[in-house]
Amino acid sequence: MYVRLPALISSILAPVLFIGATIAGEQMFAGFDPVSQTISELAALTAPTFVFVTTVFLCTAVCHIITALFAPGIGIPGRVALGLAGCATFAVGLFPLPSIEGTSMPHRIAAIIGFILLAIWPVLGMRFRRDFPGVVRPWAAVAGTLVMGALCFWFLGVWSNPSLGYVGLVERLAANLEVTWPALVVIGLYVAQRRRAKTLSSPPSPRVD
Repeated sequence: MYVRLPALISSILAPVLFIGATIAGEQMFAGFDPVSQTISELAALTAPTFVFVTTVFLCTAVCHIITALFAPGIGIPGRVALGLAGCATFAVGLFPLPSIEGTSMPHRIAAIIGFILLAIWPVLGMRFRRDFPGVVRPWAAVAGTLVMGALCFWFLGVWSNPSLGYVGLVERLAANLEVTWPALVVIGLYVAQRRRAKTLSSPPSPRVD
């Protein structure tokens, strides 16, 4: 079995919650600029969306952990990395920014660790055997990590230079892809699993002599 039902549900729920909540939070926060302001500012202690966005951070973290636990089609190192990414995301919610323009070292460290783990888990979880679906085979796993890693490095570079003015845009590109990738992999595993089960359950064609 490549994937169990809890992982399918949690992997799909994670991007729906995270992306949906950030979009909703931006509408609830008057004057918020998603191009120049970060997602973390939506969850700052002084933000009007603090409780809402923080709750979503925590729920997204739980989704990552559930996905890691119930997707055996992903290699164990990748599942460990994904689960730890969920823990890091949980820490992001537990250590919010003190204010919209404030900084928090625990929050910063947790965010960086989460971004890195969510970028590298595909290559850590890749499978080399040909009987595994292409979504976890080396070409797809390496491609996923390269794309997400590039976006993460871009984000960290922009984040370290606030004068650039578009940190929020780059962060959303990186974060939205990272929260969506587990769903793409799990859905691919689930589809392959259903096809395999259908093939195994189909009666053999009658032999014509």
